Amino acid sequence: MTALIVVFLIAALNLQLLDSANADGLTAPCATAPAARLHIGMQARVIVDSLNLRALPAVDTGVNGRLYSGNIVTVIGGASCNGHKQWWRVETVNGVRGWVAEGTWEAYYLIPEHAADDPVPTPLEWSCGVNFHTRLCYTSE
Repeated sequence: MTALIVVFLIAALNLQLLDSANADGLTAPCATAPAARLHIGMQARVIVDSLNLRALPAVDTGVNGRLYSGNIVTVIGGASCNGHKQWWRVETVNGVRGWVAEGTWEAYYLIPEHAADDPVPTPLEWSCGVNFHTRLCYTSE
């Protein structure tokens, strides 16, 4: 019975991941998370002191390792939307794989490596400039 539950959970997670892709292969936006800056195939830099590398795209799953500020990872899967966060499957330079959240509405945890020397926009600035969201973004008019 337990094996059946595990198979069901894995199938449900795979469906969620497949459902997050548009016809053009880009990830669909997560309506409750800041706009994504990452995509599959790119390198990203960790910009927080410590970031858990998780077994699955959720805060309450096991930790496969820990990433630190300045670590570079390659985005190999995702995005998955969970807990108001975009989650990405990444691989470290040592070959360790796991899921990390891109950030919250307060701050990004990962940024594209090619933009590492640029000022980091807040998630609200990035989301409102790229993907205007009427509940979160407003104008004075």
